[in-house]
Amino acid sequence: MNKITIIIVSNDISIRRGLLTIFKSESIFDVKGGFSTEEAVKELSLAQPDVILLDIYDDVQKYSTLIKRFKNECPCSLILALIGDDQVNSITGILAQGLDGCVPRGIIRVNLIRVVEMACRVGVICLPGAIKKTSFFNNTIQLTTIPSNVAALTRREKEVYHLMTKNYSNREIANKLYISEPTVKTHVSSILRKLGKKNRAQAIVYSYQIGLQEDSR
Repeated sequence: MNKITIIIVSNDISIRRGLLTIFKSESIFDVKGGFSTEEAVKELSLAQPDVILLDIYDDVQKYSTLIKRFKNECPCSLILALIGDDQVNSITGILAQGLDGCVPRGIIRVNLIRVVEMACRVGVICLPGAIKKTSFFNNTIQLTTIPSNVAALTRREKEVYHLMTKNYSNREIANKLYISEPTVKTHVSSILRKLGKKNRAQAIVYSYQIGLQEDSR
């Protein structure tokens, strides 16, 4: 199995060094380096990593333009952000810029490794549970009609979308629906295109925003 290439981005040198130590000790990762945000923009176009782990330690909105630049330089790279509990209220705004998932800052080492591996290997994304308690999700629309972009999904695409919002991986969706994994990938691409979303994270957020999901609180 190919190694997962990863770049660590943080303006805090101690955090950067700590994350580098964690990922360099795991044989499944090929660590391409740790950089500040300004250094990273120069390095990414050459490295084209599987995943960019971005430490967001201050004002979340400051990273909106940076994430766009990362996506322009590395359109195939996943961008996962480390965030604190106090940043949850602001994170939904930058999901629209191409952020693929968020990892709670206090996550234990073994789970951090697993989250990044699962995101790259099977497409499972991470959104902190606290994000569903923000005003963004509390002010969901009570659906009386299905939005036209959702209505445009085929029956099978709706089934796949439902499982996507439950954070099933492509493999799990394939097993659940008795179809092949490549077929699932095709459906996911079609769903994102019809919904006008860039990635799974945005599609999941959208499902809560329009009231397709019932909060389990």
